[in-house]
Amino acid sequence: MLTEELEMVDMSFGENLRRLRRDKGLTQAELGKLADMKITHMSKLENDTGDPKLSTLYKLMSALECSADTLLMDADKVGVDGVLQASFDRAQQLPKRKKAIVIELIDSFCIADGMSEMFNSKGWTYRDGPTKPITEGLEAED
Repeated sequence: MLTEELEMVDMSFGENLRRLRRDKGLTQAELGKLADMKITHMSKLENDTGDPKLSTLYKLMSALECSADTLLMDADKVGVDGVLQASFDRAQQLPKRKKAIVIELIDSFCIADGMSEMFNSKGWTYRDGPTKPITEGLEAED
């Protein structure tokens, strides 16, 4: 299921650029100004119709305060761990208060996943909370 979800995430250069620009709350014109590029060039890059030169990549990395890995990431090549790492890189740009929220979300998810695994290993189901199998205890009533 996760692989299918990752396949739905477009990780082209243009999409990465758009995502990083939006993370910073910038318009194409604002990013173009920061990177000393024309808005038409920004538009072509985001639509994957332009082929950036190395100097362009450096300008974008500087303006967006990101690594080459984050800007150039291809989900097919880096896999789930690479996408997760890029997500962490993006989260590191958040203010301290929002970083704490991300940490709490990850912690809560990991705890819930661990609880789910524990209940499943006991043959219980975990929906809105742990429940014993319907069949458990019925043998004693017969």
